[in-house]
Amino acid sequence: MPDQPPHLTDRLGADGLPGVTINVEQQRQTDPRFGQGAVWRWMGEADLLDQRGEAQAESVVVTNSRRVWQLLREMPVGLVLYDADFNVVYQNRASELMTGFAADVAVGRSPVGLWILHDQYDSVCKSLHRMRTERIALHGRGIQQRPDGRVAWVQWYTTPLFDGDDFIGYLGTHTDISEELRAHTAVRAAKQQVDLLVDAAVDIAMLQLSPAGRVQSWNRNAETLFGVPALEALGQDMRPLLAQLPFEQARVQQLLDGAAGGQRMEFEGWLPRQPGGRFWGNLLLYPQRDESDAIVAVVLVARDLSDRRQAEQKIRESEALLSAIVSTTSDAILGLDAQACVVFSNPAAQRIFGRSAGLLLGLPLAEVLPHLDLPTLIGTVRTLSGKRHDGATLHLEASASETRVNGEVLFTLTARDVTERVESEQALLRYREQLSALSRQLMEAEQQTNRRLAQLLHDQLGQTLTTLRISVDALRAQLPPSPTAAIDQSWTRVSSMIDRGMREVRQVLVELRPPLLQEHGLGVALDNEIQAETANHAAVAIRLHIPPAMADRRWSPEVEYAVFMVAREAIANALCHSQCRRLRVGIEPLGTQGLRLLVQDDGIGLGPISRALKPGHLGLVGMRERSQAIGASLGARSGDDERGTVIELNYSP
Repeated sequence: MPDQPPHLTDRLGADGLPGVTINVEQQRQTDPRFGQGAVWRWMGEADLLDQRGEAQAESVVVTNSRRVWQLLREMPVGLVLYDADFNVVYQNRASELMTGFAADVAVGRSPVGLWILHDQYDSVCKSLHRMRTERIALHGRGIQQRPDGRVAWVQWYTTPLFDGDDFIGYLGTHTDISEELRAHTAVRAAKQQVDLLVDAAVDIAMLQLSPAGRVQSWNRNAETLFGVPALEALGQDMRPLLAQLPFEQARVQQLLDGAAGGQRMEFEGWLPRQPGGRFWGNLLLYPQRDESDAIVAVVLVARDLSDRRQAEQKIRESEALLSAIVSTTSDAILGLDAQACVVFSNPAAQRIFGRSAGLLLGLPLAEVLPHLDLPTLIGTVRTLSGKRHDGATLHLEASASETRVNGEVLFTLTARDVTERVESEQALLRYREQLSALSRQLMEAEQQTNRRLAQLLHDQLGQTLTTLRISVDALRAQLPPSPTAAIDQSWTRVSSMIDRGMREVRQVLVELRPPLLQEHGLGVALDNEIQAETANHAAVAIRLHIPPAMADRRWSPEVEYAVFMVAREAIANALCHSQCRRLRVGIEPLGTQGLRLLVQDDGIGLGPISRALKPGHLGLVGMRERSQAIGASLGARSGDDERGTVIELNYSP
């Protein structure tokens, strides 16, 4: 049990009123002043009895005192009688149940520390002193704590008891109001929560109107929406707040009449906002009924839909723009369902496929583009060939994508008519094939011509020069010594001219028929060519790099001839135009049967090579034609760090 506080008599003041120790059962039997007279006089002083009925009431109490006490004990309100020191003298059954302390535990002890908390000691002392000195009753709400630790809210009422001028104690009643407070608190919290939700609902105002249309509630959202403060709106007619023009007022009247008549009314459109503005809003009006189903009010819910309307307007504009783009694009667009049947087609698709929208709608894709596997087209771009509806050849560059709309699979096929481009590419390919064939024929003719010229030079001019040289030497040997030095110089000049002619013939023969190419192959022929160029250009370091595995590798005669002639031309260009210090020639493998020729110098760059593309400079053009004749590609680019030039030939059979 909690410790008892200091004796309350020490805190009741300096008036020296004596304390009274009361035993209820003993006093009720032996002391009529307490059992009947004291309580009676207290009741009379408290104006609880009509003075005219005192005699009759006193008679009833005297003759039924036991029943009166039994009634007090069984009454549902907790009743406690305290002595002058505020110690418990008596408590009825309801008080025992509320406090949790039985009479034999509570009697003789102060309630402070039992069911009244210690921290309320000072306030209790002040209240008791005031009741005793001013002879007034006090009431209020407080907290009681039970022995098990549970706390309850009580409504208490305490009055001082006097016998004439003698103070004899206090009479208190207390009622448990915990459930009532909890219910009230829950209702108040629910109302606050509803108010918070209503106020927190952005762009939504929930109002209550009378059946006649007058404002009964007005929250801050309504003030924001309509621009009218609550003090100006409450009690006012709602019609001027919702409409300005006559036809708008008639519409609002119809809405209010319908809601007051029991209907649920709704409107969406322009609504006024003070001062002088407006917003696009939605109004919902419905009747509010009481327990008897009578309409007592009209609930109005107003929402600002300006942002939504603006967003919808943007969506509509975007859809219109998208529709215009889809309708005017030159690419065919087909929408396909999960079964690959057409559900949408744009005008370009109707034009490209030669069918109207009505004919395309519902048509399987296999009838539009036969032999097309739609899943393999997703995420890729492929060129397709087919026939138009009229039988004409059709070439398309098509791609497809897959998406889901409302849970259903939808395919989008985009196709571009590339018939003209494909036919042009095919024509160009045929032209290149024809050009390549012509180049091969020209190269064969060149080789035949070169071989014939070489044979003529070797067999005729070469033999003639050789015979001339022998004849001149024989003639000079038969003649007597020359009488003058001039004649000797003439003989020497004739011999030199014959030797020069023989050297030129041999040089032409080398140009016409690369030595060692037919007999020993490309590698040996290039090595011989580079040695000859090294002798003529001692200032340039010329190197040949061929992997050992390719040293004895042979290709077809036309391939070896074309590659050799391209290498010779590239070497000549570099030595004549690039001003290089180093020149590297290399042969590399390309695939299993191909080769790559690289001619790289450290000269001044592509300037001279670019000039070779101009009219009158056929070096690079000739190299490209020779490359095309064997189906190879030729490229010219800058070297590392944009220095020098690289000529690259790639041949892959």
